[in-house]
Amino acid sequence: MLSIAVIIANHNNARFLRQCLDSVLSQTLQPSEVVVIDDASTDHSCEIIQEYAQSRRIIPIFNEGSLGVAASRHKAIQQSMSEYITTLDADDFYRAPQKLAAEARVLAASSGERRIAFSDVMCVDAIGEPLSLMSSRKRIREGDLSFYIRHLSGFIPRDYLVARADYLAAGGFDPSLRLYEDWELKIRLSQRCTWHYSGVVGTAYRNNPVGLSKAPPKEHIKTLRKIFTMHCSSRHPMSRVLNLIRFFIYQSIYLRRLAI
Repeated sequence: MLSIAVIIANHNNARFLRQCLDSVLSQTLQPSEVVVIDDASTDHSCEIIQEYAQSRRIIPIFNEGSLGVAASRHKAIQQSMSEYITTLDADDFYRAPQKLAAEARVLAASSGERRIAFSDVMCVDAIGEPLSLMSSRKRIREGDLSFYIRHLSGFIPRDYLVARADYLAAGGFDPSLRLYEDWELKIRLSQRCTWHYSGVVGTAYRNNPVGLSKAPPKEHIKTLRKIFTMHCSSRHPMSRVLNLIRFFIYQSIYLRRLAI
């Protein structure tokens, strides 16, 4: 079976952290590593992490100063040793205990290919109660998703299982991005890997009232446009203009769903 490292970046999510960690530790396929990196939290997150670390079931990393989520994830991934990695936000949790096992089966079915496995996502409220499946509003596609990911069209995988070698070859998370660092990485990963659906509901994505998604609307728009411009593949002026127009349409739909 695949060796898997689950990377959890935390900053001041003490009230959600136990549910997050317990959902990982109760997976039917136990990860080889659970690396929890705390980004200079000021609540009691560190005490919770130390408590779990005493059982030797997680590997703790404590940043002396805040690095941001992208740099923190990358630091933890660099210190991991497993062949495959997946990330999970500390305010989210695994909805299904078979999440890792289902994704591992997808990858094990065709070894040697550059494949990424992903699952459906359940949106939940602040206390973890189900709201809706992400697939009920967005179409799940498989294979080459480079166009769809770049244009924020349809279901965009999250908390996916990817080979550590492919992550590093793609360049890893960009520490200069405070928002959408995960989307920007997926754009680069989609240029070298294909995406494959596990058929299960994996992560519960929490509507956190103080999460980064609640950043000012101007910051969302500025970051989205910056990333798309970086990765707009066409060099022909007219094609580039058409791509930007298409993106702005998808962006407006995406931001409307976020209520931004």
